[in-house]
Amino acid sequence: MGNFFKLVGTLTIIALVASYGLSVVYNATHGITEEYKRQEEAAARIEALACSPDATFEQTTTECVLAGRRFEYFTAYNDEKLVGYSFKAYGKGYSSTIETIVGVDPSGTIRGIKITDQRETPGLGAKILEVASLNTLWAVLSGNAKDETGVRPWFQVQFDGRVPHELVVVKSQAAEGILAITGATISSDAVTNSVRRGLELVLSIVERGDAPCESAGGTAVAGDAAAGDAAGDAAGDAAGDAAGDAAEDDNAGSPEVVR
Repeated sequence: MGNFFKLVGTLTIIALVASYGLSVVYNATHGITEEYKRQEEAAARIEALACSPDATFEQTTTECVLAGRRFEYFTAYNDEKLVGYSFKAYGKGYSSTIETIVGVDPSGTIRGIKITDQRETPGLGAKILEVASLNTLWAVLSGNAKDETGVRPWFQVQFDGRVPHELVVVKSQAAEGILAITGATISSDAVTNSVRRGLELVLSIVERGDAPCESAGGTAVAGDAAAGDAAGDAAGDAAGDAAGDAAEDDNAGSPEVVR
C-alpha cells in the first residue's frame, strides 16, 4: 500500500511539473504566435485584393455575428482612393475550421481569396491549397520546366470575379460554379459557403450603409445575446451539409471603427 501511494505521489508531481512547463512555454510563445498570424493575415489581405503593400486598411467591427464570431471587415485605401474590402470567412470543413481571407473590389465582385488556416485530410480536403502544375515530367527532366513561383491554387482561383449567386459548388466542369475537389465536397462547400455568406453581409453593409444581419442566409444575427444562436445555426447547417455530402460521396468534396 505504501508503494501505491508513493507511485501516485510521484505521478502527481510529474504531471504538475509538466503542466507548469507547458504553461510557461505557452505564455512565452503565445504573443509571438499571435503577432506572426497578424502579419500573415495582413499579407493575405494585400494578396487577395492584389493591391499595393502601401495600402492602408481601416477595420470595422459590426454588431453582426457570423459563424459564431463578431463580423469584421477592412476597407482598403491607396492614396485615399478606395481599393476595396476584405474580410475573413470561417467554414466548418471535414476535420477543421477553414479560415479564408477574401478581397472584394468596389464593384462587389471577389478579386481573390487566400486560405490562411486549415487542417483538412492530406490528399483530399487539403487540396484546397494544391497548385496545378503545367509542367510535364519531360520538361522537368530536361531542365526546361517553367518557373511557377507565385502560381495560385487552382481551387482558389475559381473565386476570382465571382458575385454571391455564383458561389455554388458543382461537381461537373460543364456546370457554372465552383468546381468541387474530387472526394472532398465537404471542404469545398465549407470554403464556398463561408465566402458567400461573408460577401453577402459585407455588401449589405457597404452598399446600404447598415448591417441587415438576417440577410446572410440565416447565419448572421445582431447583438451579443444572439451569438449562441448563430453558432448553433452554423453548426446545424454544417452538419446537414456534411451528412448530404457524405452520402453523395458514398454513392460516387488603421483605426478601428465600431458600428
